[in-house]
Parts: sequence; C-alpha cells; structure tokens
Amino acid sequence: MSIDNRGDACVWLSGVAWEDYVRLRDIPESRNVRMTYDEGSLELMSPSKLHERIAELLGRFVAAWTEERGIAVQGCGATTFGREDLQKGLEPDKCYYIQHVEAVRDRDELDLAVDPPPDLVIEVDITSPSRHRVPVYARLGVPELWLWRNDQLRWFCLGDDGHYATADDSIALPGFPRRLAEQILVERRAEDDTSLTRDFRRAIEP
Repeated sequence: MSIDNRGDACVWLSGVAWEDYVRLRDIPESRNVRMTYDEGSLELMSPSKLHERIAELLGRFVAAWTEERGIAVQGCGATTFGREDLQKGLEPDKCYYIQHVEAVRDRDELDLAVDPPPDLVIEVDITSPSRHRVPVYARLGVPELWLWRNDQLRWFCLGDDGHYATADDSIALPGFPRRLAEQILVERRAEDDTSLTRDFRRAIEP
C-alpha cells in the first residue's frame, strides 16, 4: 500500500480492498473525512473552512431557488453513495433529488443498486481537484454536476456516451441564475451567510 500525502488536506492510498474502504468509512473518526473510492484507490480529504462555506452557500441558494419556485426537492447533503459491483464510492459536497424526488421521498436509506442516483451534485474545488471524482459520478449515473473552481460555477451534464459535457443551463433546475450566484459568492468576504442568502433571494423574487 503506497501513500501520497499532498499536504494536510488530502491523503491518497492505493491497493485498498472494498471491505477495508467500507470499514474505514464506518468508523466514528471518519465522520468529517470525505472519501473517494475508485477500484482500489482511496482519497481521504478533510475540507477546509472555505470549502465548506462555499458548499453551504450554494446549498442555501439552491434552497432559496426551489422555495421561491415551488420546486419539490430532497437534499441529501454529503451522503455516502457507493456500489460494490462498480467498486466506486464517495460523498458529494451537496446533492439533491429533484426529478426523482418521488422515488426516494420515503427512503431513509439509499441503495444505488436499486435507487436512482441524485439528480444534481455540487462539488467545490479548493485545494483538492475534483477531476478524479468526476468519472466516479459519471459511472454512478449522476445526470448533472455543478463544479465551483477559481470563483466560477460551471455546469456539466451526463451524455449518452457516459461522459460529462459543459452546459449553459441546468437540467435539474432550469433558469437557475448561475452568474448571480457567482457574483454573490465572490463577495463572500464582505457579508455573513444570512445576508448573502438574503441578497440572492431578493434578486430572484418574481
């Protein structure tokens, strides 16, 4: 087993069996660690304050948009999603069921072997790039991915070829004001989260 330590935030392990990944994932000490498992490779990442704040604010904006538009949604936060048959598993920064909300409305636990994957996943890149996580989402069949990197929000939709392509509008939340979200997030140092969310909500009010 080799270890590639890329600073305090990220550790890579190789040659990890699925059973060891599940065992490590389930121990209490791993509660605040994000893990990405892909056919024996395992990344352990401890999110920074900035990482978590951006994810939280994007989650608030999604909540404001769905509330103002009356869109049914079920947020699953950083739920662990995995499939042993594919040897893949991970936790998104934020994820949502929207088009398939009825399919999981009464489910307290999810099994991607029988349940659909989230309709929308949000990933925040600060010091640990998501490029190795994107193929995992694609293999799990997540239809849409929002990626925050370098103060920009980009959208990707899963194509019939099993790969993501950039998109100009969201499929899960059509009309969502991406540029407005970017602008407010860039100004995050000037205001608290409540004020930033209020600014977003005021701007989207009908």
